[in-house]
Amino acid sequence: MDLRALLTTHLKLRHLVIVLAIAEHGSLVRAAEELYLTQPALSRALREAEQAVGAPLFERTGRRMVPTPAGQVCLEHAKAIVGHVGTLRRRVDELTDPEAGVVRVGAHVTGANLLLPRAVARFTADRPRVEVLLREAPPEALIQELGSGDLDLLVGRVTDHPSTSRLRLVPLYREEFRVVAAVGHPVHALSEASLKDLVGYPWVVPLANTPLRDELEENFRTAGLAPPIQRVESGTPATLRTLVAEAGFLALMPESMAVAEPGLQMLELHLAGLAQQVGILLHADRPLAPNADLFARKLREVGEEIGRDLLMAPAAVRPASPVL
Repeated sequence: MDLRALLTTHLKLRHLVIVLAIAEHGSLVRAAEELYLTQPALSRALREAEQAVGAPLFERTGRRMVPTPAGQVCLEHAKAIVGHVGTLRRRVDELTDPEAGVVRVGAHVTGANLLLPRAVARFTADRPRVEVLLREAPPEALIQELGSGDLDLLVGRVTDHPSTSRLRLVPLYREEFRVVAAVGHPVHALSEASLKDLVGYPWVVPLANTPLRDELEENFRTAGLAPPIQRVESGTPATLRTLVAEAGFLALMPESMAVAEPGLQMLELHLAGLAQQVGILLHADRPLAPNADLFARKLREVGEEIGRDLLMAPAAVRPASPVL
């Protein structure tokens, strides 16, 4: 890296913040309002950023400011740089006062029922004054927020997929996704249910472009079937549980979550490729602030215990006897 060349660059942190604000709002006026700047001052700062980068960063399309190809590249780096600066400030603050600050954790369905609550309980016992913010959202949104520094780490399914290719993955334990239905659902009367028996029922399916959705659809294709016609796409655990328990839907659910739901029952059917590694997803090259690092250690402790429990007590995750 040519450090001397960086000393003479005219690109400043404020330029990157302005670029991020314009991209977020799609408007100079609204970006100026958020940053408490006048519109002429914001426009002048944008011109400075474009001169420093050497290319236009936005073009006006109708009433919106849309990033150019160079703007897209600038945004990728701006998110990473601003995220690093935010983490730097937090790390220094927490060196002065370990009880200061906040830990921001993103979670989807996987790990949200056991791993995350138990780790939160242990962490808050050690750091009672540190706030823990839990964010539930689709995986794509969580990964974007991790990249921008809005989240410290994610808890979820650790898998080799394009969506996680730029993250550092820390597997903790392994469990299987199972097909679930409400207790008393007609499918439990089948002696050996197959996908052919199940495809005609309504399903709650994982969000599109996620590994779990891809693997579920691959199971149907391998069986020579099209995916279920009647389906609801949802990444919200509460919605999934209600549709399965009250509306006759079928769905996929982690074993540990399924056995904790008294109104639901797993089928004997085991689908290929749906065993999962549950773990921590981290930014590839951004270190954790001290409290976030402690939280990650709590996740590892709890994850090891859950993994041992799943290995030593397999009966705990077996489906109940079929309702005939």
